[in-house]
Amino acid sequence: MGLIALFAWGPWREATDVEWLGTYRAWSDDIDAALHAGLVISRTDCESTFDDEVGQPQERLQPVAAAARRGCAASTPAGWRTGKADVVRALVGAHDDLAPPRRRRDLSEIAASVGVRPDVYCWQPAGWAPFFEQYAIVRGGEEISLEGIADSARNRIDLGPDVCAALGFYVDRVRPTALSYENFEMAEALMVVTHQAEHLKEPTAAEPEVECSAVQHVRPLVRAAGWDAEYATELASQAWELSYRQLPPAFRNPACRDGGQLDRNPRSSAWP
Repeated sequence: MGLIALFAWGPWREATDVEWLGTYRAWSDDIDAALHAGLVISRTDCESTFDDEVGQPQERLQPVAAAARRGCAASTPAGWRTGKADVVRALVGAHDDLAPPRRRRDLSEIAASVGVRPDVYCWQPAGWAPFFEQYAIVRGGEEISLEGIADSARNRIDLGPDVCAALGFYVDRVRPTALSYENFEMAEALMVVTHQAEHLKEPTAAEPEVECSAVQHVRPLVRAAGWDAEYATELASQAWELSYRQLPPAFRNPACRDGGQLDRNPRSSAWP
């Protein structure tokens, strides 16, 4: 009996950041599901369950916890989504001070082709890697990969280091070697920027529609860089075949086709 008790007892251990975020996500998903089911959750009950089930994290993530708890003021699914966006914003702030991202005005020009002009930041690998892991926990299931984030409240786009490296070819007007994988990487990077810019332009747009718009931006952007129509077709085709068509069905829309409802240029037979 005494041996069992000794085995069961142990010093209290503070949850790691990853563990705490996993607990937060489970709690957040439960609240979200309840609100979508039409249940009424008082702010007091929401805060109480947060304190009991999630609790306080280690120091770095305390601003994230504060943002999550403030979200309890929401009484609708839409309000809860806004609160989750605040949580992501706080998570960005918790990581960007470790390896501050660099503002890139030249990349803002790419986003401007969509009709918005946000501040665009490129992250360093040292800051992006741990952030990537934690963001994936918070937003798990909502995004299939993380290469960029749009924050409509701050009119800001944050990009991962691989995307920024690929965009270097574009802004420097350096055409990658023929048949090299760098061509696809540049095309995909253009999709990432325009995808996030589309989110800023239409914050409520569904992912399949945003994905469809992004792939159609590749061709005109390549032409705007001064490259020929044949190369523009090549990169647009790679973006379509190797990126868009590889997305899970939930991220694609049947109307995303030549002449379809989501065709941005229905008068042209060039697709995408």
